[in-house]
Amino acid sequence: MQGIDITERVRPAVSRYYPEATVTMLPKKDYFYAFSAKGGSIEIRMSDYLADAPDPVLEDVAESICLRAKGKKVAAPASFLEYVRDPDFITQNRPTYIRRSKNLTRSDIGTCFALSDSLQRLMDSGLILPSDIENSYISWTRRDSARRLGFCSTMFRVVGISSILDSEDVPDDYRDYVVYHECLHLRQGYRSSGTYHTQVFRNWERMYPGWQSIEAGLRKLGTTS
Repeated sequence: MQGIDITERVRPAVSRYYPEATVTMLPKKDYFYAFSAKGGSIEIRMSDYLADAPDPVLEDVAESICLRAKGKKVAAPASFLEYVRDPDFITQNRPTYIRRSKNLTRSDIGTCFALSDSLQRLMDSGLILPSDIENSYISWTRRDSARRLGFCSTMFRVVGISSILDSEDVPDDYRDYVVYHECLHLRQGYRSSGTYHTQVFRNWERMYPGWQSIEAGLRKLGTTS
């Protein structure tokens, strides 16, 4: 896979830990990083979504990866979080994420239902606020998965809803609840820890009227997202 070599851009940060280093950006769908280190050398691979990041941000990211390679527990750099949470980063990189997401129809209008109708009902009820879904994108999926009814990329603020819910046999409440669940992830925003279903999240989720019976019904289709 063709990559972008950014070793020289981050060498000042990496060389403090590994004299020999190769740092490559790859065109993957999701943000990621990986490394392999041995002795005084390290190979780092990361997403090309950071290709336009300022060098200080890339250096902070590379240094944090080196520290993890050394067995240290370190939080995501503040500069990185500030950069990827910026609305401009989201707007500029979301089209690439959507293009790489082969399972999205790229439309909120399905065969039977429009997801915008679910969003409107949720806003009318006060369960979600306009700020929750600001600068976001929602689409049906191509595959009618019963195991993954919805997903949310919080980094790029993209929600996908399984087309299995685009059916006259599925009650509006079921569809609205899955949309609500994913919009709560948008409310949370990007979290570098990867821990999203926190107690606060569950408390929000349980504000939905009849959530227990809806989850029981959804389990007959698959599992909740």
